Amino acid sequence: MEIKLEVLTSTCIKQRKPWPQITWLGQEKEAVFLLDDKSINEINLLSGRTKKIPQLHPLLKNVVVLTTSRNGAWLAGIVKTGELFLWNKDQDTIKTVSAAEECKKVVLAAQDCSMRLYLYVSGDGNKVLLTTPTASIFLWESEECKSTPSKGCVMGQWSQIIPDASVVLPSVEEKETSVSVDFIQNEMLGDCCLCCFAFYSQEHLMLTLLEIKWQENGLKIACSFPFLIHWTQRTCSLSSLAPHCKPIKSRGALLTAFSNDGLVLAIGVNQKDLQATQILFMSTANFIAVSGSLKGCGSKKHKIQSKFIRSYWIADMSWTHDSFFLACMLKRGSLILMTCLGELLTLVTYGCSVEFGPAEFIPLHPLITYSSLLFLIMAFPAEQMTFSSCKYKLFKPLLGSIMYF
Repeated sequence: MEIKLEVLTSTCIKQRKPWPQITWLGQEKEAVFLLDDKSINEINLLSGRTKKIPQLHPLLKNVVVLTTSRNGAWLAGIVKTGELFLWNKDQDTIKTVSAAEECKKVVLAAQDCSMRLYLYVSGDGNKVLLTTPTASIFLWESEECKSTPSKGCVMGQWSQIIPDASVVLPSVEEKETSVSVDFIQNEMLGDCCLCCFAFYSQEHLMLTLLEIKWQENGLKIACSFPFLIHWTQRTCSLSSLAPHCKPIKSRGALLTAFSNDGLVLAIGVNQKDLQATQILFMSTANFIAVSGSLKGCGSKKHKIQSKFIRSYWIADMSWTHDSFFLACMLKRGSLILMTCLGELLTLVTYGCSVEFGPAEFIPLHPLITYSSLLFLIMAFPAEQMTFSSCKYKLFKPLLGSIMYF
């Protein structure tokens, strides 16, 4: 199958700092933002210039982690004291939530040991989930009116989700642990939150799944708990995969992403043998999985120096709005599209003088590597050195970013 992609704009981000994520914010007054765990800037796609958000500037000084809702309505963040804040761009309102005592302890402990925190917010801004890689999970639910965004401090309830003793959870040493969470609301799954912890245990890929399900209004009255919790453990032998995979205990070795409807979980398995790198597509209903090969991640050579292998890995994954295709960006800057059955699509790009394909790997943002020749360039006149520096800045901020709409 061939997919044609039109390039609407191509710009150079006028900043030296690399940004791992590009995201849309706003539904009525939408704009494009550059985002990382602790800062956010708005970017003008025509000029490439960025600007800070004055309303958020006081909060960003002490922020620990930032995130956006999948529909782009909300920006959420946790500050060093454990307090939560929510910013609605359309209404330009900020509401803050006091931290629960246990939640505050986890946030402070994570800062002491440099542990990453994962934060997720629902599309209506009324539910927030905070977790660590070791499954210390806290859920916040708003107790105010859901129709209009409020200002100031809002009322809500924090709940700690305690894992079942029967499930295996990742430890601090499992550097490859991937965490994925999504709030779902549809006819198939109802109103729920899905959470997945993916990690290796000896020669097995471990998937620990959590489902938080809210009851309909009529059933809430009869139920003493506001939601139901269900834990599931799935184990996949690496030797059963084709080609066979090996456990790699390093950051970025595993990636996970739920489809927009919550029915499929994509699991990116990066390998030192690029021919074995693959993506598993697992049904969240019956846990049947199919594998999609990345055909060597676009490498034309079978033998690659070990220092370059990670540059071919999957850097990020994102589902299209209809959940038909999975878009992946490799660390070398290549874009690929796969069906949920693991088939690579042929891509063609046109517009803004960005014409590639037909090919399965489209080098939208090629990786520029350093070598000793860089010092030879610096010996030439200043205008040549400036050209080389700008060329590097053009691509580095965009590596590993996916923005799909």
